[in-house]
Amino acid sequence: MLRSRRARRSSIFLHVGSPKTGTTFLQNVLWKQRALALEQGLLLPQERFHDHYLASLDVRGVAGREHHPERAVGMWDRVVEEVAATKRDVLVSHELFAAASADQARRAVESLADAGEVHVVLTVRDLVRQITAEWQEHVKHRSTVTLEEFVASLRSDTARTSWFWQVQDFASVVERWRADLPADRVHVVTVPPAGSPPGLLWDRFAGLLGLDPGSFDTESSRSNTSLGAEQAELLRRVNAGLGSRLPLPGPYPAVAKELLAHRLLAARSGGPLRLTPEDMAFAVDESAAQAARLEAAGVHVVGDLAEIVPDAGVVGAAASPDAYAAPDEARLLEESVAAIQGLLVALADKRAQRRYEQMSTELREAPVRFVASSYVRRHPLLARGVRAVRRR
Repeated sequence: MLRSRRARRSSIFLHVGSPKTGTTFLQNVLWKQRALALEQGLLLPQERFHDHYLASLDVRGVAGREHHPERAVGMWDRVVEEVAATKRDVLVSHELFAAASADQARRAVESLADAGEVHVVLTVRDLVRQITAEWQEHVKHRSTVTLEEFVASLRSDTARTSWFWQVQDFASVVERWRADLPADRVHVVTVPPAGSPPGLLWDRFAGLLGLDPGSFDTESSRSNTSLGAEQAELLRRVNAGLGSRLPLPGPYPAVAKELLAHRLLAARSGGPLRLTPEDMAFAVDESAAQAARLEAAGVHVVGDLAEIVPDAGVVGAAASPDAYAAPDEARLLEESVAAIQGLLVALADKRAQRRYEQMSTELREAPVRFVASSYVRRHPLLARGVRAVRRR
């Protein structure tokens, strides 16, 4: 891992997570308006958001694995080189940095230490919403585990070794990433509770970065799409029925996650995902413990740590003794029919797009032949004559 050498005091913000805390929304706003951010003095290094994902793989030591792009190897060093060459403030943002070990995080922070003033940023949210959101994300990545099984596994994982706790134990993520940074350069941004003004999270995040929040368009940037209870259960059953087909890594993300889940199922209305009262109490207690640990760490909080501890009203509305009961089979059938209809339309659109692209290529490469063949196709008698001549 390279170490940058240019001495300056610009701010380098490492936004390291956590997943499901509005990161997709924040990243979309900034990458869609990257030029505006640059005008205001903030550089997003490399060419696209995907490069920050590759950098997170590199930092975590998994870039060389077979199913990852070759460009992932050395991506962090390329980020460091670009950061060292600029006089602007910098933002590197991807939620999978949260899974880095303490040693990996320390090396990443130290590699930037000579380039400027390194700041670590973590966005956090109450664990009631995080648990159901992370289960959905697991289902979107081919999991067949039910929500009940998922919550049970979290509660039994006292060693906190599962993926969920690696990235959602906020206080531990902060401990790993703060390295030797002073507390005022470790920033925790709280996600506002439901019902808050829609732009509040962006206002907090942009303000921390030194940007003018109101100058950015936040309406056209999508968040990571959520599913209703019926739609999530349908996708889980699809995963169970796929067997070894549509592997991940492989075609699954494009077909099942992006097309089926995000485009089709997310557009349908479904019931909310709930926890049982017992599991709700666990999530609330754990949220309170996280808030207390973050407060004790003395880090800079943008927002209010009280926001990550759900109040009694939220708890009462979201808990149900029947939370894990399977959705009505008739409703699942209805959702299945709608999904099949959507897939057929998408398939037809794809075929039409391919035909259009083929015709465009033919017209560009051989215009005379294209016009002649099009004329023949529109006149059946002439077409039969051409076929007869070809058979001679």
